[in-house]
Amino acid sequence: MKYMKPLKEIKLLKEIKPMKYIKQIKYMRHLMAWNEPGGSGTGKGNNNGNNQNPWGRGNREQGPPDLDQIIKKFITRLKQLTRSPSGFGKGSGSGGSGSGRGFNGKEDFKSWGIIIGSVVIVLYLVSGIYIVDPPERAVITRFGKYVRTEGPGPHWVPQFVEAKEIVNVEQVSTSDHSGLMLTRDRNIASVGVAVQYRIGSGIDDVRSYLFNVVNPIHSLKMSAESALRQVIGQSTMDEVLTLKRAEIAIAIKQQLIETLKGYQTGIEVIDVAMQFAKAPDEVRAAFDDVIKAAADEERLVNQAHAYENEILPRARGTVERLKNEALGYKQETVLLAEGYVQRFNSILPQYQKAPKVTQTRLYLETMEQILSQVSKVVVDSSLGNNLIYLPLDKMIPQVDKDTSNPNSDSGLGSSMGSISGSSLNSSPSSSSTSSSSSYNPATTGSMYQKEKNS
Repeated sequence: MKYMKPLKEIKLLKEIKPMKYIKQIKYMRHLMAWNEPGGSGTGKGNNNGNNQNPWGRGNREQGPPDLDQIIKKFITRLKQLTRSPSGFGKGSGSGGSGSGRGFNGKEDFKSWGIIIGSVVIVLYLVSGIYIVDPPERAVITRFGKYVRTEGPGPHWVPQFVEAKEIVNVEQVSTSDHSGLMLTRDRNIASVGVAVQYRIGSGIDDVRSYLFNVVNPIHSLKMSAESALRQVIGQSTMDEVLTLKRAEIAIAIKQQLIETLKGYQTGIEVIDVAMQFAKAPDEVRAAFDDVIKAAADEERLVNQAHAYENEILPRARGTVERLKNEALGYKQETVLLAEGYVQRFNSILPQYQKAPKVTQTRLYLETMEQILSQVSKVVVDSSLGNNLIYLPLDKMIPQVDKDTSNPNSDSGLGSSMGSISGSSLNSSPSSSSTSSSSSYNPATTGSMYQKEKNS
């Protein structure tokens, strides 16, 4: 209750006269025992060489207290202040007595200054810590001037001296551009492209992106539209619509890269894709017919090439086969002729020695070769043998061969059973008629034997 009177007087300061105001202030200072060592609340200042401030320091010549102790005592003091009626008086208690300590001017201000300074320093150091992610780069400026570029990881900058700006160098963005454009053959085409870009990962690229150009994205859009109109203006309508769409996209990308390189925007162009290329709506039907006709032409040309690729190898193979067959026939004919010549040269001395024997032998060999290929059977009725043996097992394959090849030398008769000369009844008339067109092997053999013996 001792503090209630000063508090009421403080509330009524405006109503107090100046002299009374000064007296009341002195009275309040007398009541608040700032330097009381025991905090008895009597209002009498008694140091007695034991000047203790609120932080519990007994000697001013001691060094600064530990930070942990300062924090603990600071918390305790705050609790006391919150419980104290006047905000600076003593702690909790009854009858004007308590365990709190008074306020010792210079020492308390020094302690408070150390605490506040420590907190400010810690906050200042902590506020400068930052972390750069792997896809990012941090650009550091000192009073607005570029200093360096930091890579991924934890970093620190002194606040209010250096500033940072973090940019993502791996994020891919897309910028769409479209419009009506004039082609080289004076047609109007509606073209749209999509440009994919990102900030360059190099140190110079990041610096250029932030400081060289005021608005690099706007510069990219203007450069893309300029490159698009330039490339389309150098191409025909057919090239834009169908023939060279991929080549046009590549040309736009190269032109855009060169333009941005000249501006030093720090932007890296990844790809340029043609979204659409079409004629204006007013003439789209006519252009669709032209495109369809061009597609039909290309299809027919491809079919013709396919037919050509199929026929030419076959014709070349036929030519090679005919050449090889002609060469084979040539070699065969030459060899046969050479064989005939050698045979004639070998027979000529024998013929000169025995002309009759040589003629007969040649005749028999020739007839044997001819008759072996003929399907007819020649029978001599003068032998008087009514039982005739016909080799049917050998005659049937020969008849089949003659039937399948009508141009062969044995095609004089197509029937296997046709018999020249005599019939099965050996009559003299039939033998006389057949003697002119047949020969008797036995008689011819006996003649050859007689000639040989002679």
